[in-house]
Amino acid sequence: MNSKVKHGKKAPPREAHPAESRQRILDAAVKLFARHGYAGTGLRELATTADVNLAMVNYFFGSKKGLLKEILDDFFAGYLQIARDHLETGGDSNEKLDRFIRAAVYYFAERRDFLVVVITELPHDDPEVIEHKASWGRQMMGIFNREICQPLSRGRERPLSPLLIGPLLTSALASRFLFAPVSENLGAESNGAVRFSIDDYAEEMSRLLRCGLLDQTAAS
Repeated sequence: MNSKVKHGKKAPPREAHPAESRQRILDAAVKLFARHGYAGTGLRELATTADVNLAMVNYFFGSKKGLLKEILDDFFAGYLQIARDHLETGGDSNEKLDRFIRAAVYYFAERRDFLVVVITELPHDDPEVIEHKASWGRQMMGIFNREICQPLSRGRERPLSPLLIGPLLTSALASRFLFAPVSENLGAESNGAVRFSIDDYAEEMSRLLRCGLLDQTAAS
């Protein structure tokens, strides 16, 4: 059978279930990038972890950079949808923020490795990757500006900027998951700290962030 291809692209190496192989590659990449970093993960290690032929990685994603962009797209698409579902719907600023914060916490908990990759690779200095992230960021900033910053800026001397609010909300909510490897081994009880369930964390973060953003001493 001719391995040459339609539109000049080579056919994938023979695999029993190509779609499953592609998903295994993506899963392996998220796991390895989260633990060893993008730069610290080699394609051969990735292929071995995913139990696929190295050529499959190149066929499905083109390069390691293409794989990183796929991970970013997967995560940001879900995060953007949360913003649309919970900020662009009815209610006042307090209600919108509460819905968004809680949904974002559960999303981050469910996709912790994706979150780690997205946050830790934000300083990645490749112009193509930076622009790829910025294209998602512009969409998020637009929603934050319309639904949070503009309404909360009314009557204030200095308008709230989405470039402040967007990173603030994301980094604050992500902190539990980014620091988890350390915080889970602190011996919390001996230091007066209290361990939170995800439900408790979502509730406390919603209350604290809304208090600050809404200039209230106690948001209900």
